[in-house]
Amino acid sequence: MEYTVERLGRYTKTLKPGLAILVPFMDRIGYKVNMRERKIPVQFPDLKTKDNAEITGSADIYVRVVDAHKLAYEIGDSDASVRLKCELEMLKLIKSMTLKTVLASADEIDQALLEAVQEHQMEWGLDVRFIDVHKIYPT
Repeated sequence: MEYTVERLGRYTKTLKPGLAILVPFMDRIGYKVNMRERKIPVQFPDLKTKDNAEITGSADIYVRVVDAHKLAYEIGDSDASVRLKCELEMLKLIKSMTLKTVLASADEIDQALLEAVQEHQMEWGLDVRFIDVHKIYPT
């Protein structure tokens, strides 16, 4: 865990694990940020391939927080931002492929999504470890 410290309502520093001294009535803990790796589930409900086949799928995104200040103060909901970026990239990727190609190239889809999401990871204060697209099936 890391804690953000606010003095009179304004961010001053981030506390790492260990002993820290705060001034009562002036300093307070703003946010408690869990720094452990976590899984963000993503659903892809309505995707259409180049040959107009409808596909649904789901994936898991594994992320770890690297900057507690950015996560707490600059991004409102980091999980929603990561999920939305992944959904948009998956939509663009599937539009350019046929059904046979999509079903045969799961590893390439994982890698393409990871590269697209990793471009924005420093803005979010996250480290995107990997993306696992585990279900892709036609409807």
